[in-house]
Amino acid sequence: SFQGKENFDKTVRFAQFYFLDTFILLCCGAEFHLLNFHLDTTKDDLKRYKQKSVCKLVQKFPMASTVEITSLSAVNDFYSYIVLTAGSNRALEIFDLNAGCSTAVIPEVHTRSVHQIYQNKGSSFSTQQPEAYNLFMTTAAGDGIKLWDLRTLR
Repeated sequence: SFQGKENFDKTVRFAQFYFLDTFILLCCGAEFHLLNFHLDTTKDDLKRYKQKSVCKLVQKFPMASTVEITSLSAVNDFYSYIVLTAGSNRALEIFDLNAGCSTAVIPEVHTRSVHQIYQNKGSSFSTQQPEAYNLFMTTAAGDGIKLWDLRTLR
């Protein structure tokens, strides 16, 4: 458990570690939060109830023209600045956290809201061409799976 000053107005729908476990990403309403955290692993029987682990907000990233983020994808296995979000407005938005902003919006990705985004993280069992890391998939209920390329956004 963490001590933090963050209060969330809406339900936190999704959370994951990011950037080789350096940060936490979580979705709350139409924005996702980038959080920095510190886990205190020291053991002191006299002060064991005093919480020293902390979690601090680094930045909030609002998704354009949506009510709620329905899916988020970010690679944690290697250094990647790209975060993909999908909203209740059926749009997909690409964020570059190195630049600290949204870089592209693709409207009407599916006929329904995207419920899962999966980025190519590679495999420890095979090698890939570097261009393969630009691929990602989206899926929506009743609308199948779509394969996308970050370079062309198609």
